[in-house]
Amino acid sequence: MGINILEFINNVSVKTYLAGEDVFKEKDPSNGMMYFVFTGALEIRKSYDGEERVIRNLEPGAFFGEIALINNVPRAATARVITEKAKIGILDQEMFYRIGQTNPKFFSILLNTTIHRLVSVEDEISKLSSGQPIHPIRSKD
Repeated sequence: MGINILEFINNVSVKTYLAGEDVFKEKDPSNGMMYFVFTGALEIRKSYDGEERVIRNLEPGAFFGEIALINNVPRAATARVITEKAKIGILDQEMFYRIGQTNPKFFSILLNTTIHRLVSVEDEISKLSSGQPIHPIRSKD
């Protein structure tokens, strides 16, 4: 993507997580927050047939958990830190809408990335139904 979504966010809360810590776990209740990776790296992990698998790796500039801003459903996956530490920005609904009002391009980038992720998930489900093995999804963020 040409523009980094981090260019649009200022004054968000930042929390440092250590290796192996989860930002949230699959099936945790939604807290209405989305997250941005400032430093470090994370894995997004999902349970399939009782086994947890990595579906995406996230590096600085990536965001995750955005569905919690618009839909109060349990978390669909686990977000786990895989580097020594990671600085994660936290965006709540109020700030999300404030940024969107002053910078509509923020919503466009968020929507395009979310659609890309959904298409990737559909491709993986299609592979599952055809008996092909699932391979980790690589984020293009």
